[in-house]
This record gives sequence, C-alpha cells and structure tokens, in this order.
Amino acid sequence: MEGEAVIHRHVSKVSAPLAGMALAGIFAGSLALASAGGDGPGGPGAATLSANHAEPTEKSADSGEQDEQDKKDEREDAPPALPADCEPDEAAELEYTNGRIPDEDLCPLPQEDESLRADAAAAFYKLNAAYHERFGEQMCVRSSYRSYERQEELYRSMPSGMAAAPGNSNHGDGLAADLCGGVEEEGTPEFEWLEDNAEEYGWIHPDWAYSNPYEPWHWEFDAGRNG
Repeated sequence: MEGEAVIHRHVSKVSAPLAGMALAGIFAGSLALASAGGDGPGGPGAATLSANHAEPTEKSADSGEQDEQDKKDEREDAPPALPADCEPDEAAELEYTNGRIPDEDLCPLPQEDESLRADAAAAFYKLNAAYHERFGEQMCVRSSYRSYERQEELYRSMPSGMAAAPGNSNHGDGLAADLCGGVEEEGTPEFEWLEDNAEEYGWIHPDWAYSNPYEPWHWEFDAGRNG
C-alpha cells in the first residue's frame, strides 16, 4: 500500500527508538481517527462505520418488530374462541319460558350484541371458525336470541307470516340465528357453503325455511345433533 511504503521510507532514516515512537503515534492516530469517524463526525469514515455496524442492527430490530406485528395482526384476525364461562353441557338442562332466558345463561357471540343458548353458541363458534377459514371473515349475524318483548315488537311490525308469535320462536329459545353477509340470498357461495357444511356443526337450514315464507337467512341449532 502507498501509506505503508511512505512509513518504511521514513523508518530507514531514523533511529530505532524514534521509529518505534513514530509507529506508535501513527497507530494511535489511526485508532483515534477510526473512533472519530475518520473524516470527522459527518465524514465518509463515519458513514462507513455506521453502514457496517449500526445499520444491520437497526434492520434486524425492524425485521423483528415487523414479525411481531404480523403475528399480532394474525391473532387479531383469527375468530375468537368460546368464552370460558359458557357451559354448553348444562344448557339443555336449564328450563326457561320462551323469550325469558336471563343474560347470565346466554353466551355472547363474536358478533356484537348477539347471543345464544350456551350449547348453540358453542356450536356456532366452531361453525364461525370454519366459515372464517373458508371466506376470510366471520359470519354476519343480523339476529340471534330475542326476548319475548322483542319478538312481540317484530310480530306486530312485520308482514304477516314473517315473524312467529311471541313465545313460539326458536329465537326465543336461543337456538336460532338470522344470517347476512351473502347467506341471506340463495345461490351465493356463502349460502351454498353453509348448506354443505353447517350440519357438521349442529346447525341446519330447516325444511320450512325453504318454503313459504322462504327464509334463506334463518338457521337453527339442532340440539339433538352433536355441534
């Protein structure tokens, strides 16, 4: 190297002690320059050191943070599990008048403000997870459990035959759900998928819902099946 040649030329003209001191000074100066960044705080030396040492660490940290965020997003996107305080095994033993099930004996669904009897809810969570795996989104629920008062309102306001009389609806037993998001229309991929798969999870589209009135959106939990 050119620098090394210059040093050797100078060493031949000085005594050994002076040469040792000169080399030590040059070496110390080189270390100081490297620590300071070579050409000052903003010089090329600083940029080189930063690129060689700081940047890989920063990239590694950024990559780790992105991986964690991806995992978090994946967890948030996944459908939730059945709440721990829901007890499906005991649900069928509880006896309540239609539309009079207390809140503490209902299980909330993943969909806001919707709930079902615990055994129906447990089966629904499994069906919802399978639906999410197929379509990349959770099931859309328009109506689930209905109180007696709510059923009475619907019976009075809806066209004749579109709502059961209060005390006679499967919604009042917490065993029915009216679905949306494509399921409410016959022939859609969502409706056809449910027709093919819902029964595996204990949910059915009852025979009467194929006739008059035709209600593709209405699905029921069959307590006699294993959901």
